[in-house]
Amino acid sequence: MFKKFLSILIFISLSAPHAYAETGYRYWGYFQAPSGATSWTPAMTGPSIEVKDGDVEGWTFTASAADIPATSPMMDPDFAELCGQTSEVSGKVRVGLVVDFGVGEIAPDGETPREFFSDCVVVPQGSVGLDVLEAVLDVRAADSGLICGIAGYPAQECGAEIDMDILTAPINDIAPVSDTESSSGNSPALLALAVVALLVGLVAVRRRKKS
Repeated sequence: MFKKFLSILIFISLSAPHAYAETGYRYWGYFQAPSGATSWTPAMTGPSIEVKDGDVEGWTFTASAADIPATSPMMDPDFAELCGQTSEVSGKVRVGLVVDFGVGEIAPDGETPREFFSDCVVVPQGSVGLDVLEAVLDVRAADSGLICGIAGYPAQECGAEIDMDILTAPINDIAPVSDTESSSGNSPALLALAVVALLVGLVAVRRRKKS
């Protein structure tokens, strides 16, 4: 009876997480840092705001959901580092640009993120964020204006819906049990307790999602 009950618990514990996987989106996130800022601010509009000398523009291929925020570029906005060696030009502005192609875990099937890109871009006064990006990299945009691809990445999709469980660590990453522990006569009971604990956690998560 115990073995049958244990097998049922294990089956439920392995299958249940997939039923509650959170849905999110992967897309190009846009961040800004006005002159003098040392941290990123998520842009509240598209790249249509006029840039000023000393600004830093940031893009990152990211994924987010209701409970999982988008990640900012891996490099902090540092205008001095990006444009410190670039002289001022009359009638133009210097803007730092950072493009983070994201992690492999959220890459579309068959694609690999490109190398991190950063540069100092000099554009005419009156230019907007999109002008800065297009000055140095190819840009693919939807009719709505949403930026779908930068430098050919991703190749086709645009704001794709995904299961956010692709960002969680696989079970194989858990440290293996030592030979001494695995040979202990208490291992079945410990396994049962672990499964029960897992189920309790799953129930708690399910209740939070329903509340």
